[in-house]
Amino acid sequence: MEISELKKSAGTWCPHVVKGRGCAIYAERPSSCASFGCGYLHWPMAGDHWFPFKSKMVIVAEDAARMAIHVDPNTPHVWKSEPYYSDLKRWSWHAAQHQFQQIVVAIGRRMVAVLPDKDVDLGRVAEDEVVLTGQLADGSYSAMKFNANDPAIKGLRYGQEYKFKAPRLPG
Repeated sequence: MEISELKKSAGTWCPHVVKGRGCAIYAERPSSCASFGCGYLHWPMAGDHWFPFKSKMVIVAEDAARMAIHVDPNTPHVWKSEPYYSDLKRWSWHAAQHQFQQIVVAIGRRMVAVLPDKDVDLGRVAEDEVVLTGQLADGSYSAMKFNANDPAIKGLRYGQEYKFKAPRLPG
């Protein structure tokens, strides 16, 4: 996760982390750190195995539309191991049954959308891009990234339906 006050970029360890102990500047930490709510502590569906130092992942509710699992870049495939992967798939099914929320795995700027029926590797998602997920007419799910200023998504807000259209192929 990015922490602008500390000039810490996404996908890197905070220079103030003392491995096995925690934050070395806890008493003087920036406001973004103080207001951060770790999903492991606040979300009842996350079991003890999601403790960040154990799992090498941090659960973050980024907004009302997205839950991101930030993965330590030194262990980029840990999210595919058990029991984590089963949890992610269960959470994505649960989200689809209710008001659809995105479940994404973030490894630095690379994102993978965890959908009920598949995972979609979106590659690097730039700061000026947004990720849309939704259900297709055949009942399957899809995820795509768009430039935030793309006219195709202009005015789209959380909770609105977006109809995915198959791209036109040349010829």
